Amino acid sequence: TLGDRHPKTLTLINNLGLLLQAKGDLDGAEALLREALEGHRETLGDRHPDTLISINNLGELLRKKGDMDGAEPLVREALEGNRETLGDR
Repeated sequence: TLGDRHPKTLTLINNLGLLLQAKGDLDGAEALLREALEGHRETLGDRHPDTLISINNLGELLRKKGDMDGAEPLVREALEGNRETLGDR
């Protein structure tokens, strides 16, 4: 089995969170996006592309919920991480 912390499992958790977000279940989506982000950080590190996607996804969800103070540091972290790993092009 792949396990709860396997990158493919974490991607599926993230995707389910995005689905719940699209359906309007923002609280359910937040729980899943936080789970996926925690797992990505633990297994892949802070600067892995999948982790950066998870950071941004949670930031965008918090923005949609009106939590600008929670969203901003996450979106900034994702941007900074992408610039460090992918370049500033």
